[in-house]
Amino acid sequence: MATHPLFPGAEIEKKLRSWWQRKTESPLRRSVPDPRKSGGNVFDILPEVSSTEGVEVFLEVEPSLGFKLKGSGGIIKPGGYRNCDEFVQHILPRLEAMFSENNPPADKVSAQPSGGARAHAS
Repeated sequence: MATHPLFPGAEIEKKLRSWWQRKTESPLRRSVPDPRKSGGNVFDILPEVSSTEGVEVFLEVEPSLGFKLKGSGGIIKPGGYRNCDEFVQHILPRLEAMFSENNPPADKVSAQPSGGARAHAS
């Protein structure tokens, strides 16, 4: 996929990672050992961040994108994410695709005179 020349990818990635860190490093979150090693139960295999929680990141990235994200369909993975890299690698390309839909590159915009100027034949 070609990158959009105006997409603030590094800025968005930084915001995604920062949000993940704040979300997962809360002292209120319990530390869960690997259930395959500890013989845990079904609740121990829940994702680190659920898909419902993941939608909250939209508030962080919308100002950088310049538009509101409507719905999470196609952006947030159903079931959630196990780690930050999975989260960023899944969401970042989808945000870029939405950015490209909302901001077509200059070479794709029709070449019409701007500012009300009109071409006249002499």
